[in-house]
Amino acid sequence: MRFCYAIALMMLLNASLKAQVKGKIVDVSDKDTSAVIGAAVHWKNTNIAAITDANGGFTIPVSHETNKLLIDVIGYEKDSIVVINPDKFLFIKLKTANNLNEIEVVYYSTGTEISYLNARKIETLNERSLMKAACCNLSESFETNPSIDVNFSDALSGTKQIQMLGLSGQYAQITKENMPYLRGLANNYGLTFIPGTWIQSIQLSKGAGSVVNGYESFTGQINTELQNPEHSDKIHFNTYVNENARNEYNLNVSHRFNPKFSAGLLTHASFNPLAQDLNKDGFADIPTGKQYNIMNKYAYNSGKGFEAQFGGGYLRDIRNGGQFRETVKNKSDTMPLYQIGIDNEKWELYSKTGFVFRKKPATSMGLQLSYLNHNQKNFYGSNNYSGLQKTFYANYIFESIIKTTANTYKIGASFMNDNVNETFNLFQYKREENVGGVFAEYAHNYKEKFNLVAGARADYHNYYGLFFTPRLHLRYAFNQHSVLRFSGGRALRTANIFSDNMYLMVSSRQWEIQSSDLKLPYGLKPETGWNYGLNFTQKFKVNYREAYITLDAYRTDFTNQVVIDVDNNPQKVLVYNLNGQSYSNTLQFEFNVEPRKRFFIKTAYRFVDTKLKYQQGLLQKPLVSKHRAFANLSYETKNSHWQFDFTTQYNGAKRLPDTKTNPQEYRRNDFSPDYFNLLGQITYLTKINKADFHVYLGVENALNYKQTNPIVSSDLPYNKYFDASMVWGPIYGRMLYAGLRLKIK
Repeated sequence: MRFCYAIALMMLLNASLKAQVKGKIVDVSDKDTSAVIGAAVHWKNTNIAAITDANGGFTIPVSHETNKLLIDVIGYEKDSIVVINPDKFLFIKLKTANNLNEIEVVYYSTGTEISYLNARKIETLNERSLMKAACCNLSESFETNPSIDVNFSDALSGTKQIQMLGLSGQYAQITKENMPYLRGLANNYGLTFIPGTWIQSIQLSKGAGSVVNGYESFTGQINTELQNPEHSDKIHFNTYVNENARNEYNLNVSHRFNPKFSAGLLTHASFNPLAQDLNKDGFADIPTGKQYNIMNKYAYNSGKGFEAQFGGGYLRDIRNGGQFRETVKNKSDTMPLYQIGIDNEKWELYSKTGFVFRKKPATSMGLQLSYLNHNQKNFYGSNNYSGLQKTFYANYIFESIIKTTANTYKIGASFMNDNVNETFNLFQYKREENVGGVFAEYAHNYKEKFNLVAGARADYHNYYGLFFTPRLHLRYAFNQHSVLRFSGGRALRTANIFSDNMYLMVSSRQWEIQSSDLKLPYGLKPETGWNYGLNFTQKFKVNYREAYITLDAYRTDFTNQVVIDVDNNPQKVLVYNLNGQSYSNTLQFEFNVEPRKRFFIKTAYRFVDTKLKYQQGLLQKPLVSKHRAFANLSYETKNSHWQFDFTTQYNGAKRLPDTKTNPQEYRRNDFSPDYFNLLGQITYLTKINKADFHVYLGVENALNYKQTNPIVSSDLPYNKYFDASMVWGPIYGRMLYAGLRLKIK
């Protein structure tokens, strides 16, 4: 009830707020219509001003002194407009100034931008951030970000997984263009299915997410925006090769057929032909394989309020790892090679349509639709897994204001159908989840001082019945440089016990599922929990240049969780519902500064305390570092021809699963050692006939640090002690790579 009273109280505070004028500025030429970014909008003879955003939009308070609005931006003729009705949405068209020479605007960025006015702390990783490292795919895009941990999931598949707020990536809601992406069968390998060159930006927010996107966000939301055909380069080609002979080729093309319609094609092909065994344990350090990936996107803008985006994609990803004849010494004719095979085939269709009501300011509606078909067939030695997932998703959103833009709301409804068939050895599971829900979200802005976003949704699940998801976000600015935020909310998800934990299949462990209700998926209750946290951000200047510190404190409390217990018995995987406590506390401090022009330093320290009640007691979650530190240095030369990036990661000790009952030679220590991981890249940028040309050379794991004996019982892979899942550090060692990019705007 206190939650409801708080919302009601905040809704009463809007009575005396100042009205605002909202609009959009576009560039109109014979062939094109596009948003004008960075245009200055101000009332004549006043200091009331605004700047257009990335979509050409602006919001400016109403002036009681004048109704004449002036527009000024370099490269365009100055313009003015008389505003008769402040409630009407303004659509302003500018003409290019014909007497100006070409002007290039250069903006130096650290690669990460933080929103100071949003009630949620949203970090945007832009193109500059993605250029700091190889970023062959989405899983590697977080190597230079201190909020996300990137680790190998096991010693054989070469798959990288992420951790956020001390918990595995499946507890973060990962979306693609604000539609569900990393769910079900894609949980383990899906981060490698989005090539880095396809990514336009990544928005990362910790804690409870928005109810508009669903109910599955425990630790935060990660949204990936792909290249948009309306604004992306006409041609973007990228090629990459590394020391392991991995080679990949990416080609993005876009074309605007007319001012209203444009199309884009994103393509990717990569090959891993070389099986190397640098640690001499008989197993390939990185699997061989190939991936083909293609996506076709279309965008339509009627210019009269209706917009649409639609398209589809296809992926085939094949990997082969484990033992090869060239990696195994003293091969026994009676013992087969231990090999793994991973085969993913996926296709998808999607559409996003929207309509802006021009006669009603800041009022619009949209419909998101998607369909996914994902087929997976894997084997890990003598373990066999196959899965087929078909998912349909629909989300309708209506957005408007209450009197002024200081009070906005969103209402809508969603529907999700998940049809999943899985077989793992003797286990066979089939489920069809149907979830229909409604949601409402209210946002209140008091000048630039205070923000509130309160949302709730009610969903009916065919297995779990009716459940509610409340979310609350608050922001208070002590001044324009000091911001405090609070977030809190509930989440629910179905645990995909096989796809979430495929790294445990590369072992001889026997799975034991302790079902509590056979009517539920896998016979297990859903995972539910609460996340709440604080964020404080302080901006200041060092040598007249921007700097900031930020402090995050978050806690995730599970009211129910599906426990994956690998400590009870080193020859088993026990799966059961939580009976007791499960929580994760995270504290992170970050400091960013530009000590000299174009030289950026980002540092961070994070403490994580994640504990879980197992059958044998409350234990620290395995393979999670309690302490982690991070430093990133970036420098760009004055002529912007050279970029230098260097990152140091400190990874503290991790608790390892209990192996005390194994024979001495197959035991592991209780904790891993701590270690440093260094990576760096040099990029040369130039122009060739007005095309941007980049050449880059980099290194991963520069110290050549490797985990000793990552595979338990590598000499006898088919005995009961074999386990390749206890990976806490690098497997391959130092990795050199090189590549080039060509962009035609």
